[in-house]
Amino acid sequence: MRFMTLLLLLLLPAATLEAAAADPGLDRGLSTPHFDFYFRKADEPAVGEIARFAEGFLDVVRRDFFEPTFDYPIKVLVLPTREAFQTYLRNDLKIADPPAFGIYLGQAKAFVTFVSSGLGTFAHEIMHPLLERNLPKRPAWADEGIPSFFEKFLGYWDGDRLVLWFGYQNPWRIETLGDQIDRLDLRAILHRRTNDYGTTRNSDLRMVSVFLWRSGKLPRYLELVRRGDKRGRETYFEAAFDQPLKDIEPAWRSYLRDAKNNRAEIARVPPSTVFRDKAEYEGFVGAHRLEVQY
Repeated sequence: MRFMTLLLLLLLPAATLEAAAADPGLDRGLSTPHFDFYFRKADEPAVGEIARFAEGFLDVVRRDFFEPTFDYPIKVLVLPTREAFQTYLRNDLKIADPPAFGIYLGQAKAFVTFVSSGLGTFAHEIMHPLLERNLPKRPAWADEGIPSFFEKFLGYWDGDRLVLWFGYQNPWRIETLGDQIDRLDLRAILHRRTNDYGTTRNSDLRMVSVFLWRSGKLPRYLELVRRGDKRGRETYFEAAFDQPLKDIEPAWRSYLRDAKNNRAEIARVPPSTVFRDKAEYEGFVGAHRLEVQY
Protein backbone atom coordinates (compact mmCIF):
# COMPACT_ATOMS: atom_id res chain seq x y z
CA MET A 1 0.00 0.00 0.00
CA ARG A 2 1.53 3.29 -1.08
CA PHE A 3 1.45 6.47 1.00
CA MET A 4 -1.28 8.06 -1.16
CA THR A 5 -3.61 5.13 -0.56
CA LEU A 6 -2.79 5.22 3.13
CA LEU A 7 -3.82 8.84 3.42
CA LEU A 8 -7.03 8.16 1.54
CA LEU A 9 -7.82 5.57 4.18
CA LEU A 10 -7.23 8.22 6.82
CA LEU A 11 -9.73 10.60 5.18
CA LEU A 12 -7.30 13.50 5.21
CA PRO A 13 -7.97 16.61 3.07
CA ALA A 14 -7.29 16.48 -0.67
CA ALA A 15 -4.52 19.08 -0.36
CA THR A 16 -2.76 16.82 2.10
CA LEU A 17 -2.97 13.91 -0.32
CA GLU A 18 -1.48 15.94 -3.14
CA ALA A 19 1.34 17.27 -0.97
CA ALA A 20 2.23 13.80 0.27
CA ALA A 21 2.25 12.08 -3.10
CA ALA A 22 6.01 12.42 -3.51
CA ASP A 23 6.73 10.74 -0.18
CA PRO A 24 8.82 7.55 -0.60
CA GLY A 25 6.01 5.67 1.07
CA LEU A 26 4.84 3.82 4.13
CA ASP A 27 4.43 0.66 2.12
CA ARG A 28 3.71 -1.93 4.80
CA GLY A 29 0.61 -2.69 6.80
CA LEU A 30 0.06 -4.78 9.92
CA SER A 31 -3.40 -5.41 11.32
CA THR A 32 -4.23 -6.61 14.82
CA PRO A 33 -7.71 -7.00 16.36
CA HIS A 34 -7.80 -3.30 17.32
CA PHE A 35 -5.16 -1.48 15.23
CA ASP A 36 -3.98 -0.97 11.64
CA PHE A 37 -0.30 -0.02 11.48
CA TYR A 38 1.39 1.55 8.45
CA PHE A 39 5.18 1.80 8.25
CA ARG A 40 8.28 1.22 6.14
CA LYS A 41 9.25 -2.36 5.40
CA ALA A 42 12.61 -1.79 7.13
CA ASP A 43 10.80 -1.01 10.39
CA GLU A 44 8.62 -4.13 10.43
CA PRO A 45 10.39 -5.94 13.34
CA ALA A 46 10.10 -2.91 15.64
CA VAL A 47 6.48 -2.27 14.66
CA GLY A 48 5.66 -5.91 15.38
CA GLU A 49 6.75 -5.41 18.99
CA ILE A 50 4.82 -2.14 19.15
CA ALA A 51 1.69 -3.88 17.87
CA ARG A 52 2.00 -6.57 20.53
CA PHE A 53 2.35 -3.87 23.18
CA ALA A 54 -0.67 -1.93 21.86
CA GLU A 55 -2.96 -4.95 22.18
CA GLY A 56 -1.57 -5.75 25.63
CA PHE A 57 -2.05 -2.14 26.70
CA LEU A 58 -5.75 -2.28 25.84
CA ASP A 59 -6.03 -5.26 28.18
CA VAL A 60 -4.33 -3.24 30.95
CA VAL A 61 -6.85 -0.42 30.47
CA ARG A 62 -9.69 -2.93 30.55
CA ARG A 63 -8.45 -4.70 33.68
CA ASP A 64 -7.46 -1.68 35.75
CA PHE A 65 -9.26 1.43 34.50
CA PHE A 66 -12.33 1.14 32.22
CA GLU A 67 -13.78 -0.80 29.31
CA PRO A 68 -12.03 0.65 26.22
CA THR A 69 -14.90 0.64 23.73
CA PHE A 70 -14.25 2.24 20.34
CA ASP A 71 -15.01 1.91 16.63
CA TYR A 72 -11.87 -0.11 16.00
CA PRO A 73 -9.47 -0.33 14.31
CA ILE A 74 -7.40 2.69 15.29
CA LYS A 75 -5.02 3.61 12.46
CA VAL A 76 -1.38 4.26 13.32
CA LEU A 77 1.16 5.93 11.00
CA VAL A 78 4.68 5.06 12.14
CA LEU A 79 7.16 7.32 10.36
CA PRO A 80 10.85 6.35 10.32
CA THR A 81 12.34 9.26 12.30
CA ARG A 82 11.36 12.26 14.41
CA GLU A 83 12.53 14.51 11.58
CA ALA A 84 10.23 12.74 9.12
CA PHE A 85 7.36 12.90 11.63
CA GLN A 86 7.69 16.62 12.28
CA THR A 87 8.29 17.43 8.61
CA TYR A 88 5.11 15.54 7.73
CA LEU A 89 3.13 17.50 10.33
CA ARG A 90 4.51 20.83 9.15
CA ASN A 91 4.26 20.26 5.41
CA ASP A 92 1.20 18.06 5.08
CA LEU A 93 -0.95 18.79 8.12
CA LYS A 94 0.16 22.46 8.33
CA ILE A 95 1.01 22.23 12.04
CA ALA A 96 3.50 25.04 12.61
CA ASP A 97 4.74 23.83 16.01
CA PRO A 98 4.54 20.03 15.89
CA PRO A 99 4.80 17.97 19.08
CA ALA A 100 7.95 16.03 19.82
CA PHE A 101 6.55 12.51 19.96
CA GLY A 102 3.06 11.94 18.56
CA ILE A 103 -0.30 13.43 17.60
CA TYR A 104 -3.86 12.10 17.49
CA LEU A 105 -6.09 12.96 14.51
CA GLY A 106 -9.62 12.61 15.84
CA GLN A 107 -11.61 12.77 12.61
CA ALA A 108 -9.38 10.16 11.03
CA LYS A 109 -9.40 7.83 14.06
CA ALA A 110 -5.62 7.78 13.67
CA PHE A 111 -2.45 8.86 15.31
CA VAL A 112 0.96 9.64 13.88
CA THR A 113 4.32 9.02 15.51
CA PHE A 114 7.73 7.56 14.66
CA VAL A 115 9.51 4.28 15.32
CA SER A 116 11.81 5.34 18.15
CA SER A 117 9.30 7.61 19.94
CA GLY A 118 8.96 4.99 22.67
CA LEU A 119 6.21 2.76 24.00
CA GLY A 120 5.08 5.56 26.28
CA THR A 121 4.14 7.63 23.25
CA PHE A 122 1.98 4.81 21.90
CA ALA A 123 0.22 4.42 25.25
CA HIS A 124 -0.36 8.19 25.44
CA GLU A 125 -1.80 8.42 21.93
CA ILE A 126 -3.95 5.30 22.30
CA MET A 127 -5.63 6.93 25.29
CA HIS A 128 -6.88 9.91 23.27
CA PRO A 129 -9.54 8.04 21.25
CA LEU A 130 -10.46 5.96 24.29
CA LEU A 131 -11.11 9.08 26.36
CA GLU A 132 -13.11 10.72 23.58
CA ARG A 133 -15.38 7.71 23.30
CA ASN A 134 -15.68 6.54 26.90
CA LEU A 135 -15.33 9.73 28.99
CA PRO A 136 -17.18 12.39 26.97
CA LYS A 137 -17.88 14.47 30.11
CA ARG A 138 -14.20 14.82 31.04
CA PRO A 139 -13.00 18.34 31.96
CA ALA A 140 -10.55 20.17 29.72
CA TRP A 141 -7.47 19.41 31.82
CA ALA A 142 -8.03 15.67 31.37
CA ASP A 143 -7.74 15.86 27.56
CA GLU A 144 -3.95 15.77 27.93
CA GLY A 145 -3.59 15.20 31.65
CA ILE A 146 -4.93 11.64 31.52
CA PRO A 147 -3.18 10.41 28.34
CA SER A 148 0.11 11.85 29.59
CA PHE A 149 -0.23 9.82 32.80
CA PHE A 150 -0.03 6.61 30.77
CA GLU A 151 3.16 7.61 28.96
CA LYS A 152 5.48 6.61 31.82
CA PHE A 153 5.64 3.03 33.11
CA LEU A 154 7.77 -0.03 33.64
CA GLY A 155 6.49 -3.54 33.14
CA TYR A 156 6.97 -7.03 31.80
CA TRP A 157 5.30 -9.83 29.89
CA ASP A 158 3.75 -12.60 31.95
CA GLY A 159 3.31 -14.99 29.05
CA ASP A 160 0.91 -13.14 26.76
CA ARG A 161 -0.35 -10.89 29.58
CA LEU A 162 1.14 -7.41 29.85
CA VAL A 163 1.86 -6.16 33.39
CA LEU A 164 2.49 -2.42 33.77
CA TRP A 165 3.37 -0.29 36.78
CA PHE A 166 2.52 3.40 36.71
CA GLY A 167 3.02 6.46 38.91
CA TYR A 168 6.54 7.47 37.87
CA GLN A 169 7.28 11.11 37.18
CA ASN A 170 8.48 11.82 33.66
CA PRO A 171 11.95 13.45 33.84
CA TRP A 172 11.60 15.69 30.80
CA ARG A 173 8.26 17.02 32.04
CA ILE A 174 9.68 17.79 35.48
CA GLU A 175 12.54 19.61 33.78
CA THR A 176 10.06 21.57 31.64
CA LEU A 177 8.21 22.79 34.75
CA GLY A 178 11.47 23.97 36.32
CA ASP A 179 11.43 26.00 39.54
CA GLN A 180 7.74 26.85 39.17
CA ILE A 181 6.73 23.26 39.88
CA ASP A 182 5.83 23.87 43.53
CA ARG A 183 3.67 26.86 42.56
CA LEU A 184 1.24 25.05 40.26
CA ASP A 185 -2.33 26.18 40.92
CA LEU A 186 -4.53 23.12 41.30
CA ARG A 187 -7.81 25.05 41.20
CA ALA A 188 -6.78 26.88 38.02
CA ILE A 189 -5.85 23.61 36.32
CA LEU A 190 -9.08 21.86 37.30
CA HIS A 191 -11.21 24.77 36.06
CA ARG A 192 -9.29 25.32 32.84
CA ARG A 193 -11.57 25.58 29.82
CA THR A 194 -8.93 25.06 27.15
CA ASN A 195 -5.39 23.72 27.10
CA ASP A 196 -2.48 25.77 25.78
CA TYR A 197 0.40 23.57 24.69
CA GLY A 198 2.67 26.51 25.51
CA THR A 199 6.00 26.36 27.28
CA THR A 200 5.02 23.69 29.82
CA ARG A 201 3.90 21.24 27.09
CA ASN A 202 0.94 20.25 29.33
CA SER A 203 3.36 18.90 31.94
CA ASP A 204 1.38 20.71 34.67
CA LEU A 205 -1.64 18.62 33.70
CA ARG A 206 0.29 15.40 34.14
CA MET A 207 1.20 16.42 37.68
CA VAL A 208 -2.52 16.28 38.53
CA SER A 209 -3.06 12.78 37.14
CA VAL A 210 0.04 11.41 38.91
CA PHE A 211 -1.22 13.00 42.13
CA LEU A 212 -4.55 11.23 41.67
CA TRP A 213 -2.74 7.93 41.12
CA ARG A 214 -0.43 8.29 44.09
CA SER A 215 -3.43 9.17 46.24
CA GLY A 216 -5.13 5.96 45.12
CA LYS A 217 -7.91 7.92 43.38
CA LEU A 218 -7.28 7.74 39.63
CA PRO A 219 -9.46 4.69 38.81
CA ARG A 220 -12.26 6.18 40.93
CA TYR A 221 -11.85 9.53 39.19
CA LEU A 222 -12.14 7.92 35.76
CA GLU A 223 -15.23 5.98 36.82
CA LEU A 224 -16.94 9.09 38.17
CA VAL A 225 -16.19 10.96 34.93
CA ARG A 226 -17.47 8.02 32.90
CA ARG A 227 -20.73 8.11 34.84
CA GLY A 228 -20.92 11.91 34.86
CA ASP A 229 -21.23 11.80 38.65
CA LYS A 230 -19.71 14.62 40.72
CA ARG A 231 -21.46 13.35 43.85
CA GLY A 232 -22.67 16.86 44.61
CA ARG A 233 -19.17 18.35 44.45
CA GLU A 234 -17.92 21.18 42.26
CA THR A 235 -15.49 18.95 40.35
CA TYR A 236 -14.92 15.26 39.64
CA PHE A 237 -11.56 15.69 41.35
CA GLU A 238 -13.20 16.61 44.65
CA ALA A 239 -15.72 13.82 44.18
CA ALA A 240 -12.90 11.30 43.81
CA PHE A 241 -11.42 12.41 47.15
CA ASP A 242 -14.86 13.03 48.72
CA GLN A 243 -13.38 16.27 50.04
CA PRO A 244 -13.50 19.96 49.12
CA LEU A 245 -10.48 21.33 47.33
CA LYS A 246 -9.32 23.33 50.34
CA ASP A 247 -8.86 20.10 52.29
CA ILE A 248 -6.90 18.45 49.45
CA GLU A 249 -4.57 21.41 48.88
CA PRO A 250 -2.10 20.59 51.72
CA ALA A 251 -1.41 17.14 50.23
CA TRP A 252 -1.08 18.69 46.76
CA ARG A 253 1.46 21.22 48.02
CA SER A 254 3.44 18.51 49.78
CA TYR A 255 3.44 16.41 46.61
CA LEU A 256 4.78 19.34 44.56
CA ARG A 257 7.50 20.13 47.08
CA ASP A 258 8.57 16.51 47.06
CA ALA A 259 8.84 16.54 43.26
CA LYS A 260 10.88 19.75 43.32
CA ASN A 261 13.22 18.49 46.03
CA ASN A 262 13.78 15.15 44.27
CA ARG A 263 14.40 16.33 40.73
CA ALA A 264 17.84 14.71 40.64
CA GLU A 265 16.31 11.37 41.64
CA ILE A 266 13.49 11.74 39.13
CA ALA A 267 16.04 12.41 36.39
CA ARG A 268 17.28 8.83 36.83
CA VAL A 269 13.90 7.32 35.91
CA PRO A 270 14.51 5.42 32.65
CA PRO A 271 12.32 5.50 29.53
CA SER A 272 9.13 3.45 29.60
CA THR A 273 10.16 -0.16 29.10
CA VAL A 274 8.52 -3.58 28.93
CA PHE A 275 10.79 -6.49 29.83
CA ARG A 276 10.60 -10.07 28.63
CA ASP A 277 9.58 -11.41 32.03
CA LYS A 278 9.27 -10.58 35.72
CA ALA A 279 12.85 -11.58 36.56
CA GLU A 280 14.29 -9.23 33.97
CA TYR A 281 12.05 -6.42 35.24
CA GLU A 282 13.14 -6.97 38.86
CA GLY A 283 16.80 -7.01 37.84
CA PHE A 284 16.44 -3.75 35.95
CA VAL A 285 14.67 -1.80 38.69
CA GLY A 286 17.16 -3.15 41.21
CA ALA A 287 20.11 -2.00 39.11
CA HIS A 288 18.56 1.47 38.78
CA ARG A 289 17.64 1.62 42.49
CA LEU A 290 13.96 2.03 41.64
CA GLU A 291 11.09 0.73 43.69
CA VAL A 292 9.89 -2.72 42.61
CA GLN A 293 6.10 -2.55 42.38
CA TYR A 294 3.70 -5.47 42.69
